[in-house]
Amino acid sequence: MITIIIPTYNYARFLPDAIESALAQSVPDGEVEVLVVDDGSTDNTQEVIARYGTRLRCVCQANAGLSAARNTGMREARHDWVIFLDSDDMLAAGAAAALWQARQTGGKDWAVVAGRDRPVDVHGSFMFPAPQVSGHLTSVSARSLVLRNRFAPAVLADRRCLLDLGGFDAALRASEDRDMWIRVAARRPVALLDQITLLKRDHGSNMSRAAARQTAAIEQVLAKAFANPELRLGSQDRRLARAVCLYQSALMYADAGEYHSAACQMLRSLAQSPFGPVGEAGIPPLSRVRGLGGNLCRLFR
Repeated sequence: MITIIIPTYNYARFLPDAIESALAQSVPDGEVEVLVVDDGSTDNTQEVIARYGTRLRCVCQANAGLSAARNTGMREARHDWVIFLDSDDMLAAGAAAALWQARQTGGKDWAVVAGRDRPVDVHGSFMFPAPQVSGHLTSVSARSLVLRNRFAPAVLADRRCLLDLGGFDAALRASEDRDMWIRVAARRPVALLDQITLLKRDHGSNMSRAAARQTAAIEQVLAKAFANPELRLGSQDRRLARAVCLYQSALMYADAGEYHSAACQMLRSLAQSPFGPVGEAGIPPLSRVRGLGGNLCRLFR
């Protein structure tokens, strides 16, 4: 019924947690397959996988990147519905069942159903109090995903739809999942379940920490979206999406301690859309002005 795809590359230290969380999933009256795609690991990943015997399947390939590994997983999966799980993260208890049940509600033929994530530290301990969740399922438009990514990396998806669209773009070195969901949402309904389905590990080397690389990837994703005639994005949409991208870039640079770059990105965000409705992209009022001031103060210190 569902295949959980775990792409991995040299994450043997975290892989057992990901595998155990996947093996613990179940859906009513259906099978859950766990498929690990080893993307050319050079550590002891194969030793870790061997511990689980026939409880999972493993496909090995030469190192080709996360997108290629996910695409391999989709082609090799025994089931048409798949859940993607990065090998340094974990599925929350009951995540597969919650996403599967959500897929069958709302009266639409959902192609993707995403949940929310909750950060954990390198040891798997929660970093913040549990957020308030409603359990509601909400339709998400392609335009909304262009303005700002709404989905946790782990989603339930119809692999047939994703493969028909060419799968994940291997030319993108980051934000390839956001690009995929935008392209899907341009053709099929997608939804967000307001429930924690993913425990996302913050271990200091996540892709989102590499500010320059992540920013460049988001800009590539936006360029693809702006060139997609199916999305029908207007000039205001483009300015707003660009302003949000620069705002997020500023936050990443600030987290990395690069306050000069953070201040520059905040200024560029304000220049793109100084009074635009950034609230619809989830940016609190005046947060860019406060962020600019905070980064300038750190610089002067």
